[in-house]
Amino acid sequence: MSATGTHKTGRPLAVTLGVWIVPAIILAMGSTLWFNATTVQEMADSAYDRSLAGAVRAIDANISTESGGVGVELPYNLFEFFQLTAQGKVYFNVSTSDGLVQIGDVLLPETPNLKQGQLRFHDGDYFGEIIRVGALSRPLDPAKPDGTQITIQVAETKLSRTTFQNELIIRAILRDILVVAVLGALIGVGVYMALKPLNRLREAIDAREPDELKPLEVAGLPKEVRPAVEAMNRLMARNVEQAEQQRRFLDDASHQLRTPMTILRTQIDYALRQSNPDEVRAALQSSKVVLDRSIRTTNQLLALAKARTSQGTETYPQASIDVAESLAEVVRMLWPRIRSRRMDCVVDPPEVALRIRANEGLFQEAVMNILDNAIKYGPESSLLTVTLLREDGWVVVEVMDEGPGMEEEELAYAGTRFRSGRRVTSGSGLGLAIALTVARASGGSMQVRNRSDRSGLIVSVRLPLAIESQLKA
Repeated sequence: MSATGTHKTGRPLAVTLGVWIVPAIILAMGSTLWFNATTVQEMADSAYDRSLAGAVRAIDANISTESGGVGVELPYNLFEFFQLTAQGKVYFNVSTSDGLVQIGDVLLPETPNLKQGQLRFHDGDYFGEIIRVGALSRPLDPAKPDGTQITIQVAETKLSRTTFQNELIIRAILRDILVVAVLGALIGVGVYMALKPLNRLREAIDAREPDELKPLEVAGLPKEVRPAVEAMNRLMARNVEQAEQQRRFLDDASHQLRTPMTILRTQIDYALRQSNPDEVRAALQSSKVVLDRSIRTTNQLLALAKARTSQGTETYPQASIDVAESLAEVVRMLWPRIRSRRMDCVVDPPEVALRIRANEGLFQEAVMNILDNAIKYGPESSLLTVTLLREDGWVVVEVMDEGPGMEEEELAYAGTRFRSGRRVTSGSGLGLAIALTVARASGGSMQVRNRSDRSGLIVSVRLPLAIESQLKA
């Protein structure tokens, strides 16, 4: 299956926020409604129960035992007012604990767990009607608290109470619905405003030309989005650097190869016009020199491009290498060329093995170019000296020759491609440029100076000494 077929369309951010926010709002609304309903019921019961308590106290105040029995003078005006406010039916009952007195609605449900002196309220059923009952129990004779108890009950139907509670609950529901609606609208506006910078970013990217790799503007973007945009900017910067490396390689190649190719073509054309074999051979010999130089220049350009590519990337991974062994291998590879010029090369290794963390192929390429320059520009039968030192946390590789050296003002430009000293008749300056680029890619540096004891050049490459953790890597 193709990558396009397995691609899943991402869910819009607004939908994701809604999936998380809407259930939370519904849960919060349900909890609020439950709390409001409970509160409304408690407040309504408290208000209406106070009216019941007033009626119970009024009846209790009109109970008399002066005639030897129990007499009750009902407060009719209070009852009429209470019935009007209750908007329903009102019942009462006065009874004694010995069962000798039953006045009023004797079938009212008994109040459970009623204690002496306590005013208690409870719900009950009276001939199919839900009623609210208020009851008070006290001694019939205050002088005899353990004697006969008298109980006063006043009840009302719950129609008006329930209607009042339902009206308050409906108002609370409408209020919560309005709050949720306003909150939803505000969240929607907030999501729209939060996504607006992202939409502007998308429009800015869509409006760009295919080859435009300038960093994206992060000002005005949400804080959470900035890391992603900055990572994208870093990616584009790497692409720009890679494109710049390719452009430099093409510029370098065209700069260095155009003239040799023109000379080579001219020499071949000249050879083709000659009938004298000696002239043809001389022209071909000259062409071979130009061709060899072009091959070397091409190899150096490739090495320089490879060294540049290795900087800050894992394209050419680094490892712990023994510097002395690597240097010895480079000298062995160049030994035939050294001996062809009757030169000698001395390697001065340290007593203790020194290790660096670098790409061995690039490191050897750098040293090979430095030695190749020394072989090329040093006089025949001269001496090349390769010294390996340790200076604090650095490994220093020094290559010393007996050549013409460089002018003092030219030393500052050593390592710049296509710049070579005026004391030499040929060269592109790529050898030292490769060495400098490799040194920098490994976290080091390169220094070029003239010898103080005689003519000649000293090229020093400083690289960080590998630490213990890097040796195990």
